[in-house]
Amino acid sequence: MTPIHPVAITGFGPFPGMPINPTEALVNALAERHGPSLRARILPTQWRVLPEVAAFASTVPVLILFGVAGTARRIRYERLSQPTAARVDADGKLPGAAPHRRRTTRLNVPLLAQAARRQGFVVDVSGNAGSYLCNASYGAALSTNPHALFVHVPPLQRRGPLSLDGLMAHAEWLMDVLAQAEGSPRHGRSPKAPHTAPMRLAA
Repeated sequence: MTPIHPVAITGFGPFPGMPINPTEALVNALAERHGPSLRARILPTQWRVLPEVAAFASTVPVLILFGVAGTARRIRYERLSQPTAARVDADGKLPGAAPHRRRTTRLNVPLLAQAARRQGFVVDVSGNAGSYLCNASYGAALSTNPHALFVHVPPLQRRGPLSLDGLMAHAEWLMDVLAQAEGSPRHGRSPKAPHTAPMRLAA
């Protein structure tokens, strides 16, 4: 039986102003590469998805949520989610529930970003996940799993570290590091390999 990867991932579909969401291509490519061992979902950009995100997060050890930031020029690791503003979703609907409270991941985001930069990835730490579904889904995930991380990526470039191949390389590295931190090395890879060395990533 193929072991299940301890890190699950999500991406988003298109939304107003972003007719092609790069995280959909990213998550689909990773799911195709890993097959049934990777728990991966594409989320609709609709407020109704938030309970599903919370439920999914509660079933996995670690969850990475990928979203796109249209004006970003680097990958951003988000430290926290804030109360969400009322904006229409891809269906033109407003959120039906009150804004959630501020929530912070227990993962050591600065240390994780520092390690990513040492590997050559263009990563910054952010304390502002926005006011839309990226931020709201992060809050929903953190409400049931404090070991969640939201990763904002820029629109795809044709080549380089922010191309689909570059984002996949980063995602694979990040998944490996978080899996190692969970104590679950995969595919026979040594937990002491330089690029996946265990770190104290959770509070």
